[in-house]
Amino acid sequence: MSQFQQIALELPEDLYSEIEHLTEEEKDSLFREVLQEQIDQRKTSDFHNQMKQGYLEMAQINMQLCKEFEDAEEEALREGERLIHSPTYE
Repeated sequence: MSQFQQIALELPEDLYSEIEHLTEEEKDSLFREVLQEQIDQRKTSDFHNQMKQGYLEMAQINMQLCKEFEDAEEEALREGERLIHSPTYE
């Protein structure tokens, strides 16, 4: 079994005229390179979108955690201030 697969591709005449002087091997190479570049760009874009989505989801989770501990932090702050200002601390 060959490691290559063939595809048929239709191009507008003006685009084809830009590459018609190339050999078949050069055309094959050109299409492989362009296709690989496009696939790589798409993968990078998909990865960035997944990362962005993950950060947005984590931001929501972090915001919920902050709200859940807000009362405990205020209580700790009040207690710390009370201890600092108490006569036994001085």
